[in-house]
Amino acid sequence: MSRVNAPSSLTPTEVIAAWIPHDARFRKSAARHAREDPSGRRLHRYVDGLINRDNDDGSPLCEEGLRTMAAVREDLDRRPLASVDWRVVRERLVAGLG
Repeated sequence: MSRVNAPSSLTPTEVIAAWIPHDARFRKSAARHAREDPSGRRLHRYVDGLINRDNDDGSPLCEEGLRTMAAVREDLDRRPLASVDWRVVRERLVAGLG
């Protein structure tokens, strides 16, 4: 699977903000977490579960989901999700709901 974006040119915030609002499989759950917690902590836990634990709110990811997470991890280029500005990602998700 090819990379979602060029990791050397994007920050971890940009990688996540470019991916999650546009991925229909995970957008609805991500938006729910974003709406329910303005701090972004729930969104961070949700995305961490997807990327680092291969689960979608407690359900195992399908093969396609696993391939997507591998591509996102590659785009992050070993940079941690802790460095993501979750307020930016949350705003992108919530803005898309309008």
